[in-house]
Amino acid sequence: MRVNNKDENDLLKAFRNLSSLTSVLAKVTVEDLPKEVKGPAIYAANHRSLADLLIAGPTFLHWGRPIRALVAASYFKHPVIGPLLKTLKCIPVKGLDVIDEAAEALNDGWSIAIMPEGRVVPEEEWKPEGVGKGHIGIGKLALETSCPVVVSGASGSELLWPRGNNLPYIKPWKKQTVFLCCEHLGVITAENYRDSTDQIMDGVKRCVIRAEEATGIRR
Repeated sequence: MRVNNKDENDLLKAFRNLSSLTSVLAKVTVEDLPKEVKGPAIYAANHRSLADLLIAGPTFLHWGRPIRALVAASYFKHPVIGPLLKTLKCIPVKGLDVIDEAAEALNDGWSIAIMPEGRVVPEEEWKPEGVGKGHIGIGKLALETSCPVVVSGASGSELLWPRGNNLPYIKPWKKQTVFLCCEHLGVITAENYRDSTDQIMDGVKRCVIRAEEATGIRR
């Protein structure tokens, strides 16, 4: 599915609609994309909360790029979240074959967003360093496609929708603050998939630290 103007506009409209919903619940501040970022790229982020889906709206809208996220296939069956994921043109993760699908999407002109930790990480796992361990799928994708990588880190999402809660924090009169920082890593060069993944996760970690400094939320 080669990206075209209609696809891109439809996706930006979906980001705009989601951003409107998110703005009722949270005050989200997103750093500008570095000027080096041009064309299809791989976007990597930390994953502390289901609120990361809500944050994707204002983030991708602010960046103005046709970004498709990889999301666990089980969420597509959810009566509320599933239709939203389809509108956002997310790609269901069913197994390692999704890396080939992501590579094809990059070749077609889309950008891809991945949360390398692969799940909403329990606090005890991300608290020591800010992030959990990354799975090597993103390292494989980065090395095999030679697409540039942009890393990001968010702080505040874990309070907007705490892990294990059925619903997000809903107090429009006292919105949760969320800050997202980003950094351009460029094309990754590494000996293997694990080293590539570790380089990317180190970048995510740097962004998380800056985001935590911006929100003042301590681990």
